[in-house]
Amino acid sequence: MFSITKLPSGHLQLAADAAAREFILEQMERGRSSDQILMEGTEHYWTNGSFHPFDASNANPFVGLTCAPCIAESMGYSEDGSECKVEGQLWWYPAYELSDPVQELLKIGQVVFTAAH
Repeated sequence: MFSITKLPSGHLQLAADAAAREFILEQMERGRSSDQILMEGTEHYWTNGSFHPFDASNANPFVGLTCAPCIAESMGYSEDGSECKVEGQLWWYPAYELSDPVQELLKIGQVVFTAAH
């Protein structure tokens, strides 16, 4: 649904074509949250082991003192499935207090998540 490209800068670009933007509108009308829309729109990535979005405010995995939407290169899980761990790179949306990445996808068709170093 959404396409993800790792940019030469190391940041991660999510893009939404016309069909994906229609999907966003439909999901918003159903009352789905931005986190839910981001998860569903990237499902074809994270179900295959890459680019797993998550809400950092849940602190599972803990990535610092932020409530920003984040994307892990891959996600590891404890044996009982109760704890998550970022494997590989991490990207975050630093403007989360001012804008919503899903709204940006809807408005302009793309959004960039910043590489965490």
